[in-house]
Amino acid sequence: MWLAGGRPPLRRESLGGEEFPLNYRLVARRGLSVCAALLVLALGWWTVAGGVRNLHQAGTSGQQLETGIQLACGLLCFAAVVTRYRWRSLFRRLRIAWVITLSAWVGLSALVWGPPQPLIALVFAVVALLVAWAMLWALGPAPAA
Repeated sequence: MWLAGGRPPLRRESLGGEEFPLNYRLVARRGLSVCAALLVLALGWWTVAGGVRNLHQAGTSGQQLETGIQLACGLLCFAAVVTRYRWRSLFRRLRIAWVITLSAWVGLSALVWGPPQPLIALVFAVVALLVAWAMLWALGPAPAA
């Protein structure tokens, strides 16, 4: 229906010639999901590149552990996006593992690469956890098969 004085709703035609209104909510949700997927992929690339760069600089066992978690987080970024669209049965487990590794990586990096400040590391880990959950919310649930 048209609102008084408004414009007619946009319509999309199917191959059969039928017209039906365009669902703006669905279009916005899919656009947000694509943006979130690209952001997670960019984060994965940045994380893996930084982990490879840190491999040679890691001198202590804490730095080596943090670098390993960083590499795992980067690989899980890629896996979370892939399982969002393919191998959907693994998506839930992989995204939980990704959230855990992301917050552990951020928290540990504040402890082992600079002066150890546990309170700052805890704040960083909590913020990383919240950002990861927001990104996963934007990515959306795995579509039905």
